[in-house]
Order: sequence, then structure tokens, then C-alpha cells
Amino acid sequence: MKAIKYLIAGAFFAAVSTTAVAQGVGRDAQLEAIRNEIKANPNDPNAAKDLVKNYTKEFKKDANALVLLGNVYFGAKQYDKATMYADMALAKDKNCGNAFILKGDIAAVSQDDGGEAAGWYQQAMTIDPKNPEGYMRYANVYRKRSPEESERALNELRRNIPDFPVEAEAAHTFYGTGNYDKAFEHFSKADRSKINEDQLAEYALTAMYIDKKDEALELAKYGIGKFPENVSFIRLALINAIGTNKHADAVAYAEDLIKREGDKNAGDITYYGQALAGVKKFDEAIAQYQKALQLDDKNLKPLEYISEAYFGKGETDKALQYANEYLEKDDNARISDYDKLANIYMSLVKDSVDRQDNFAKAMAVYDKVVTKFPQRATWAHSQKATAAFIAEMEDEYPQLYKVVIDELENKSDRTAAETQYLASAYRSMGYHFWASKNDLNAALPYFEKLVKFSPDNSLATKFFEAKKAYDEEQQAMSEE
Repeated sequence: MKAIKYLIAGAFFAAVSTTAVAQGVGRDAQLEAIRNEIKANPNDPNAAKDLVKNYTKEFKKDANALVLLGNVYFGAKQYDKATMYADMALAKDKNCGNAFILKGDIAAVSQDDGGEAAGWYQQAMTIDPKNPEGYMRYANVYRKRSPEESERALNELRRNIPDFPVEAEAAHTFYGTGNYDKAFEHFSKADRSKINEDQLAEYALTAMYIDKKDEALELAKYGIGKFPENVSFIRLALINAIGTNKHADAVAYAEDLIKREGDKNAGDITYYGQALAGVKKFDEAIAQYQKALQLDDKNLKPLEYISEAYFGKGETDKALQYANEYLEKDDNARISDYDKLANIYMSLVKDSVDRQDNFAKAMAVYDKVVTKFPQRATWAHSQKATAAFIAEMEDEYPQLYKVVIDELENKSDRTAAETQYLASAYRSMGYHFWASKNDLNAALPYFEKLVKFSPDNSLATKFFEAKKAYDEEQQAMSEE
């Protein structure tokens, strides 16, 4: 039940004050003073003693005020005192729903007991049906254990409090736990006009995280219109405009962001560079990437972007220089980063006088992937073969495809991706013997194996038609 802790901790502090409890200004000030005193003296059991005495004297008959004090101790992880004030609140008012919610939170966080927590939340739902927090907490407990029970609680909440933004709150909870698919599902059902500023930002981020960049951009633009002072929406618009290849718009967002925030944020400067590169202003993009490196020399990703910009300019030597520098310096470089470097070398294979040398360098990059990421060796071998095939390196690619076939043909636990690599190898080898060597008999077993994975493969269909015609022709000739 450790997930319960995660669910509760972030949301708890505002829970009571945002539901049925209406705090007065004096009470707010006293609670803040108590909280600060306890925070300043975390190991003193008598911290804020006089402040607490005055508070309880003034609000001793107010159950919800006692819950708020318990909330302060809960936030300070002093669970015994939090429990004491929750019990005091129930002694004053046995129908105080917020007290039951507090006891449920204590059980969830201090005892890691989701079952007991659910019991307290259920009591809150029963005795205080107009308090949404009981339903939300109860639904959170059962979100993974029993989605049906979680949904039942939310439906009950909808019936009892029709105006409560259930979908937005549920989405916020899923967002907080990293379940972005469910968060997006609930955000999509919510009334956007009633979503608060933070939740709208979460909605846009959620869309971006699940690769719905068009929707993320549209949400960011909506946020800019509704909350024009919040630069987070401009930044989200910038990122997703780049992600959707709307680079001219991205440049405008970047310039607006930098105008507001200044040019000291390496991330913003890097995005500005990507936007400029997208509209083919490569020299200006490179200048921004260089600035980003000066602002944050620990983030080496701009080196790769500089390489891409030089490649866009057609300055391949510079592109190779920065790509190699990036891979040498960044231990966290990804497989795709190595693939980019190999592709630069392969771009020189067809037209360069150093065709064989550049091909060998590309193959060496993939060999580094095998060394650094041995679990992706088959991917690297498949990439080598495919690169050689595309470059029409007929002396190399058959042997490279044979490596892939030998690795995968008899593997019992092939992944879906590995099956695709194998099918591609069969297709290319079949094509090699058919089109390049004009040896239909040698091509036949590869196409026969290919159609087991891809029965409707168009190349295989054409091959079998050609093979049938060839066989009929041979038969006719033999009969003559």
C-alpha cells in the first residue's frame, strides 16, 4: 500500500480547507504561526505549546478548527498529536467528516494501511455526503486494488455533489501518480472552462507526455489566452510547437518567453535554437545552442543539436565533429544519438570518394552500440544491414543480414521488434537473390519464410508470380 502514501501526501495539505471548512483570517494566522514554530523546532515536543494553548482555548468548540490543527501536526509527521486532535474533533462533533478524513490519512501514511484508511474515508462519505474529499480519498485507495470500487465512489460523488469537478480532481490524482493515460482520460471528460490554472497546465503536460502534441499545443494556447501572465503555458506552447513542426510559431513563442523571462534559462535558449533550426536559420540556432552550453555546461545535448544544425547547413565535417564530441562526453547518450552519427557517415557513402571509409565508420558506430548496450545488439546488427542495403553495398549487406537471421531465426522468445528485424532480413535477402543475382531458386526460401510473418507482403506476392511464370517457362522449354 505504499502507493497510498504517494496519493495522499501531495494532496493532503489543502484538503480540509478546500472543502467544508471555512477558515477565518485570525485562525489562518494562528495556524501558520504554529506551523512555523513546529518547523523551526522539529525535535522539541513542546514547540508552539503556548500558541497551541491559545488556539485550542479560542476554538475548543469548533470541530473543524481542531481538525485543522491536527492537519498541522500531520504535516509535521507528528501523527500521535494529529490523531489526538482528530479524536478531539469527533468528541465535539461525531459527524465531523473532516476528522474521519484526517484519521484515514494518518492510517494511510503513518501505518501504510490502505484498508483502515478506506474504512475511515467510507465513514466520512456516509456521515458527510456533501464533503467531496472522503469520496476522492476512498477512490484513490481503490484505484489499483479495485478500479470498479473506485469508479463506484466517484459515481456516488457525482450524484451527491453534481457541481464538484470530479473528472478534473481524478485527473489531478492520476497525474500525481504518473498514470498519464488515465489522467488524460479524465481531463478529457472535464469541463475545460472550469479547470483551474494548475490543472490546465497538468492537462497540457499530460497530453505532451503521452505524445498527443497537437492537443498539448492547443491546450497551451488556450492557457495563454486564459492565464496570460503564466509563462508556463508559453513554454508549453514553444515545446509542442517544435514537436508538431510548427517552427515559425515556435520562434514567436520563444522570443515572447525570453522577453518575459530573460535569456538565462539554458532550457529555454535550447528550445529557441531548435525553433530557429526548424525555420532553417542554422547560424542563429547554433549561436543559441552555444549560449545554452555556456549557461549550463553539464547539459551536453546542445552539442548534438549543433551537429544537426551543421548537417542542415551541409557542413558535414562540422556535423561529425560535434556529434562525436557529444557522444564522447555524455555518458547518458541514447542509442538514437549513436544512430544519428551513423546516419551522417552513411549520408557520405553514396557520393563521397571515401565511400568505403565512411561506411566502415558508420559500422563502427553500431559496433559501439553493441558494446555499450549489449541488450540491443540485434537492433544494431539489423541497422548495419539495412544501412548497407540502402547504400547498395552488395558485397556487405548479405553477410550482415545473415548475422541477423542466425541470431533470430531459431530464437523461441523473439520480441515483436525482433520478428520485424527477421522479416526485414528475409525480404532483403530474397530481393538480393531475385533482383540483383537473378537467382529465383536462391530467393525462394527467403520469401517462403517471409510470408509466414507477412502473408500479404507485396514484394513476396510479385516474386511468387514471377517464380510461377519462370517455372512454367522452364517446363515449356523442357517439353520442347
